[in-house]
Amino acid sequence: MKTIQPSLARQLLRQLLPLMAAILISGSGVVYFVALRAATVAYDRSLMDVSLALADQVEIIDNSLHLQLPAIAEKVLLVDGYDKLFYEVIDTGGKTVAGNIALPRPSKPFEDGKLYYDGKLGNGNTVRVAALSRERNGVSFIVLSAETRLKRDELVGEIILAMLIPEGLLIIAAIFMILRSVRHGFASIHPLREELVRRTHTDLSQLPLKDIPEEIYPIFTEVNELLARLSNSLDANRRFIADASHQLRTPIAALQAEAEMALRSSDPSESLKRIVAATRRITHLAHQLLTLSRLEPQQTHALKIVDLAELTRNAAERWMPLALARSIDLGFELAPTKVMGDALWLEELANNLIDNALRYTPTGGVVTVRCGGTSWEVEDSGPGIPKEEYERIFERFYRLDATGVDGCGLGLAIVREIAHNHNASITVEKGPNLGGALIRVTFPPNH
Repeated sequence: MKTIQPSLARQLLRQLLPLMAAILISGSGVVYFVALRAATVAYDRSLMDVSLALADQVEIIDNSLHLQLPAIAEKVLLVDGYDKLFYEVIDTGGKTVAGNIALPRPSKPFEDGKLYYDGKLGNGNTVRVAALSRERNGVSFIVLSAETRLKRDELVGEIILAMLIPEGLLIIAAIFMILRSVRHGFASIHPLREELVRRTHTDLSQLPLKDIPEEIYPIFTEVNELLARLSNSLDANRRFIADASHQLRTPIAALQAEAEMALRSSDPSESLKRIVAATRRITHLAHQLLTLSRLEPQQTHALKIVDLAELTRNAAERWMPLALARSIDLGFELAPTKVMGDALWLEELANNLIDNALRYTPTGGVVTVRCGGTSWEVEDSGPGIPKEEYERIFERFYRLDATGVDGCGLGLAIVREIAHNHNASITVEKGPNLGGALIRVTFPPNH
């Protein structure tokens, strides 16, 4: 089943549409009340004009109220193409003097003799009433003019519709612009995608970052950094395979030759001794190669506080028999030294440095291992290392000329990789106490 990937445009719309809907609803409410007020004020004034015109026709005859309104005047005054108009003249006692009976009576005090209110007729229809209080010749009366709400409601609807149509069109335009902007913004990615599709698994060159939107630019810079790391890793693996194949070819060929000689020899004991020695060299080389391959690229490990003094004592137990066999005085000057690191790799670093010192120290010599502060060092009484070789001794398969020492040239390369992975520095100098080489590894402060 194909997985539906999340769409940025849909996510934006899901976030914006509720906001737009809320704005539209709230805007409709505001428009409704504004339109209702505008329609109410306009039509209330028109309705009050009817009340004023009727009040002008009220006369006092024999202390009684009379509405002198000709039929033609009543017809003209009360004609309306939309609503039905009603009127009533009442005295202060609420008695109808003229007009329609039972219009809604005012229930609030008048303001400047005028009052507007809503009410219902006997048939249930809602009407708007404009009440006018007047006094003539000492006699008070009230004129009520009422009309149904058809044209008011129609005007409010027209105003709301006139406002909602542009807002609706604006929302539709906003949705269209969001979709178009997202597509346009990501259009610059399509050439990059096509370029990646065309690439082979060995092409890890950098992606061009021209015209990449600012919001996604950091993603592509990180992709380029990842490609650079992968390229370096592949280059390192290629070098490792090439170096390993080259270095293994000679000892394996020698081992095969010794085995063939042993088969043809009547006394194979000497050949067997050489086979054993060759096998040991190949085993050592294979161990060093595998160790180096695990360091490139180095996987991230959780670093912990490591006691270098304790780690050194553990490593010393491994090399003490070899030192005794060669009559080398292997000594230790250990002070409490704690650093952040991986204990297994740091022990591998110690093993390689001690092994290297024992190999290059003549029989009867001295090797001293020290640690203190944030540094760990090995000093020997061997021939030392020329200054011009200080950097090259850490290269793979590089060995000092004319030393006659049996080795594969990977020990110090492994030391450099482990130190690099621990952000430690390595220095080489002439030993001030024993006169040979002194190799010091300095770790960053443990905070």
